[in-house]
Amino acid sequence: MNKEKKHRSILKWIGNNKLFSLGLFIMLACLIIGIFSPILAPYDPAQPNPGARLTKPFTDPAHILGTDAIGRDILSRLMYGMRTSVIIGFCSVLLAALIGVVVGIISGFCSPGPIDAVLMRITDVQMGFPFIVLAMIALTLFSPNEVSVTVVLSLALWPAYARTARSSVLPQKSTDYIAAARLMGASKWRIATKYIGKNLLPAMLPLFPLDIAGMIINESLLSYMSLGINPPKISLGNMMSDARGYIASDSWYIMIPGIVLIIMVLGLNFIGDNLQVHFDPKLRK
Repeated sequence: MNKEKKHRSILKWIGNNKLFSLGLFIMLACLIIGIFSPILAPYDPAQPNPGARLTKPFTDPAHILGTDAIGRDILSRLMYGMRTSVIIGFCSVLLAALIGVVVGIISGFCSPGPIDAVLMRITDVQMGFPFIVLAMIALTLFSPNEVSVTVVLSLALWPAYARTARSSVLPQKSTDYIAAARLMGASKWRIATKYIGKNLLPAMLPLFPLDIAGMIINESLLSYMSLGINPPKISLGNMMSDARGYIASDSWYIMIPGIVLIIMVLGLNFIGDNLQVHFDPKLRK
């Protein structure tokens, strides 16, 4: 019964938050399109058609969003590009959160002490290292692909999660319920996962969609600079990179993937902003 009430309250909250609902709809649509892009795409995204190159959007029913410089269907390429962006954005944030939360919990439990000091100094060094420099070094040394780009993005992000987790652990470890758990013989692992870990969720959850949006932008930036996903793999960034030489004559060519990128990022920001307001009473009106 309590679960039913909880589900109803969640659905009611979603219904009352129009921007959250809009953001959720956008992201669900992007996920569905990305996952089922091999089925939904009307054409092979890598198949050129020189006879139909640079077809303008909405002028040919066979290619609703037009074709690129070598005649590949833009709609099909967008579907595959969305899948790449969503997968890399989600996986990089998940990996960063995993590393950061583990480091933050260990650091918080060991504070004050040498382990905390070492972990926080490593975190400070990582936070102070410019992302673009880290990406250029790492992706020059290693072949740019989905895995290497995901790892580089997560390396740039995990310190923020470590700091957030540590700041949540410090006040909790001296509370009465943690002391009671210790007296009952609970291990440090059990305390970290069952008690402290659960209470980290309100602080972490609003960060996920906002950071996924940031990672999607960073991946697109790297791919645009030819440091990220390179052809024949498709991403929104390298689609815009392909269109750089046609900005003056065919501006729609670069605008279409750019607009899709903006819509995805806006949807994630709508979700993250509303979650922040929900979990932080200070932000509520």
